[in-house]
Amino acid sequence: MLAAALSLAALAPAARAAAYSEYAAVGTADAAGQGKRSTVTEYKTTPDGKTRWIDRVTVYDVEGRIIELREYSDYGRRLAWRAVNDYEQGRLVRQVVYNDRGKASKVRKYEYDDSGRLYRRYNYSPNGILNSYRQYEYSAQD
Repeated sequence: MLAAALSLAALAPAARAAAYSEYAAVGTADAAGQGKRSTVTEYKTTPDGKTRWIDRVTVYDVEGRIIELREYSDYGRRLAWRAVNDYEQGRLVRQVVYNDRGKASKVRKYEYDDSGRLYRRYNYSPNGILNSYRQYEYSAQD
């Protein structure tokens, strides 16, 4: 699920919303129409609805981009991991994933083609060693 959220984060907010509504931009505005940072908290709930716990928290910036994801475990009592996204010129360029102890566990860097589409996602260890990369290819469908 994290990979889907992160790949979708590289898209424009409208495209992200169309591609996967769970990660749609959740923008709010004040009375003057200025964007505001917003947070969406997702809960898991027992079938009877009597017990619920935090599952995931997604934080959006004023432009509707995901700037932080937090995933919880142990029925919401423990942070499992958290990811922080950095943007340049409206594009996701870097993501740092932290483990449950707050230590960086991986760094992802994003590269785009001349059309602005995501081209590669590089996966680095926290000490800067390239572990792998994912390449994206696009083709038109009839």
